[in-house]
Amino acid sequence: MVRFLKDSVRELKHVVWPTKQETTKYFFIVVTVLVLFWIYLFIASTAFSEALLYFKNMVS
Repeated sequence: MVRFLKDSVRELKHVVWPTKQETTKYFFIVVTVLVLFWIYLFIASTAFSEALLYFKNMVS
């Protein structure tokens, strides 16, 4: 277990961590993609629901 922790610490020293500017840029990219995906799902869900209601009313 101790060897595993030492190896983990050694590997973490090789990691290139993103800068504050990169983190901010990637954060806004992720949030933008999530919002666009949410809008797409909202529109698709609403259209599907309306279509189902339309066909239900046609059958009734």
